[in-house]
Amino acid sequence: MPGWSEVSFERHSFWVTARATVSNTLRNDDRLGEVWELQVEESIAENRAMETQLMIPGSGHLLQRSRLTSGKNTRLKEYDYAADMLVRIRREPDSSQDSPPARWPVSSRRDIPYPAFEAGLVLTSMPALLLVAGTAVEKPGHAATVYVHGDLNFYRVRLGVVGEEQVEVDYVLAGGQQRIQGERTAIVVNLQVDPVGTRQDDPEFNLLGLGGQVSILLDKQSRLPLQVRGRAPRIGETSISLVAADPRPPAREQLP
Repeated sequence: MPGWSEVSFERHSFWVTARATVSNTLRNDDRLGEVWELQVEESIAENRAMETQLMIPGSGHLLQRSRLTSGKNTRLKEYDYAADMLVRIRREPDSSQDSPPARWPVSSRRDIPYPAFEAGLVLTSMPALLLVAGTAVEKPGHAATVYVHGDLNFYRVRLGVVGEEQVEVDYVLAGGQQRIQGERTAIVVNLQVDPVGTRQDDPEFNLLGLGGQVSILLDKQSRLPLQVRGRAPRIGETSISLVAADPRPPAREQLP
């Protein structure tokens, strides 16, 4: 498990504020057994998205995802990562009924075959790259490679350490009980993103709303993700910074 259970980021641009919160925990699922659950909440202006991802503990290999968006486009997308293909179901609200999203009528279903994946690499999600970045720092040679899935497309992502730099931070820990301000030494992890398979529709790779050349900056000591850099639509090169974090306490040593 990573050294944090929840991190929150914000980016202010003119009259718009973008926010993103990512949390992770281990839990038991009635059908899948023990799973690693990633919860992602994102908002920008009036548009909001809530996503739940179930993955294999340790590897982060995707098992299931659901993404509920509201605002300009309200819909629920469900993804089931079977062994031989990906099943993608989209649901949209029925104005004549007041029902929960999981019971909205199905507006489309697609069976998407997997492209040819390199043996030994896992298929994970874009938000999970915040966790994979920590693995890249710890690996010999300072690199890690995974596949990620967006909506219709797949990508091969190599995360490599390219150096260190000083970063100004301002965030709170554990519900605002402690505020961290000033300069921190950050390890810069660059993402090399390459499409895999036949492209479907427009490319949708992004991390917390940022695409292009994406970098993750990790605190050298705590490994907290301090900042994500990339390109935002209609803004250009920008960053989204850590504003709150809930570190996970170290596991207790087993008594003899």
